Amino acid sequence: MKNHRHHGRPRSRSTPPGLISLILGLLLLLAIPRAQAASFEFWSSHAGAMAQAVRQLCAGFNAAQQQHQVRCVVPGTYEQTMQKTIATYRAAQQPALVEIYDVGTLDMMLSGAIVPVHQLMADHGYRVDWHDYLPAIRGYYTDAQGQFDSLPFNVSTAVLYLNTDKLRQAGIRTLPATWRELEQTARQLRAAGQTCPLVSDFNPWILLEQVSTIEGAPLADHDNGHQGLAAHYLFDQGLHLRFMQQLQRWHQQHLLVEAAATRTGRHTLAFTTGECAMLFDSTSAWHAIARSGLPHVAVRPLPIHADGQRHNSVPGGASLWVMKGFDRQVYAAVAAFIAYLQQPQNQRLLARQTGYLPVTRQVAAQIMDDPDHYPAAVVAGIHSLDAASQPGVGPRLGFFPQLRLAWTEQVQMALSGQQDMAQALSRARQRGDALLQRFRLTYAGPDPAPSR
Repeated sequence: MKNHRHHGRPRSRSTPPGLISLILGLLLLLAIPRAQAASFEFWSSHAGAMAQAVRQLCAGFNAAQQQHQVRCVVPGTYEQTMQKTIATYRAAQQPALVEIYDVGTLDMMLSGAIVPVHQLMADHGYRVDWHDYLPAIRGYYTDAQGQFDSLPFNVSTAVLYLNTDKLRQAGIRTLPATWRELEQTARQLRAAGQTCPLVSDFNPWILLEQVSTIEGAPLADHDNGHQGLAAHYLFDQGLHLRFMQQLQRWHQQHLLVEAAATRTGRHTLAFTTGECAMLFDSTSAWHAIARSGLPHVAVRPLPIHADGQRHNSVPGGASLWVMKGFDRQVYAAVAAFIAYLQQPQNQRLLARQTGYLPVTRQVAAQIMDDPDHYPAAVVAGIHSLDAASQPGVGPRLGFFPQLRLAWTEQVQMALSGQQDMAQALSRARQRGDALLQRFRLTYAGPDPAPSR
């Protein structure tokens, strides 16, 4: 064997073919785009039981997978969250996912600032049975093509709570199903010494929106804004005028007490402390009512007029909107979180802990088959949303929060004796029409409003 020595510059040795293949393979892997972990902010607007449930859902998502992380933030109330979302979007500092209350739906749809949730989920390979959503929810949160722009999340509706011990002490055995029966029940309670038969905070969400939708009475033209941008309100006539004149009479006769006139100044607390025997409130009030220790509470859908036909109620609460301005990795994380929220066990978690309602028929059926493990308010709310004989159409109207304020101001003046109820509703309608006109001018051009 020859002795090989290197003279001068060393000779290069050839690289083994296997090592070359390994190096090329590693370089190729580095060149291939990889799905990256992403974190994002989710803004919600809750305190109490709902805030605790949201924190639990966020922690559950972060623990369920190792790739993505959600940071859950509470920037303020519903109104504050919507205003901050607008401001941060203009400054390019918006959250990727935000909860916006029901009356902000049309503003968000027309904003040009959102990624439709149905599009997001399809782009990331998720197959969602959108038709499984309860009909009243589909009718409210879908666009003209029946597609979901946002994800229904914490859904509520209005119900009637009754302290059955107080009813029984007054000799009442049958729970009221019509407004006439409710008046009779209140009179009987009053005659038995109950100083507060029925309490309400006179919230337009219940007395204007819910009652009108359940009875099939439109609040505004163009099918409540579902067939184009509404131009005029209609609530100063017909059923709503009749209903509010009836409530004013009950108020004058001390059958219906304003929350501000109770010892606590709060309608839910006036019921849970036993001061008031009946209560108009949201299904989401159940958590506070259950914690109060009242032993016997019945929950029923809101009454209707005996000569009317029950329609489904309108969903309240809020939905989740995906904001523009993020890269694909962030949207992959948001889509994964939305898929997590849609899981039946997470819908059931919200229903059990908060009184908010399930959003899909599948979960609603599970709850109806097992009502002993869920709040009575949830069961009554499901009936209100899905068990009606006729479809109701909730309001899809521009600048609607301001209309609520105008209605409340004028109704309070009527309750204090400064005007009659017909004048109150007429003046609220005039202010509402001006808001609708301003909204139409804001979104001038081809009418993009959704339709049914």
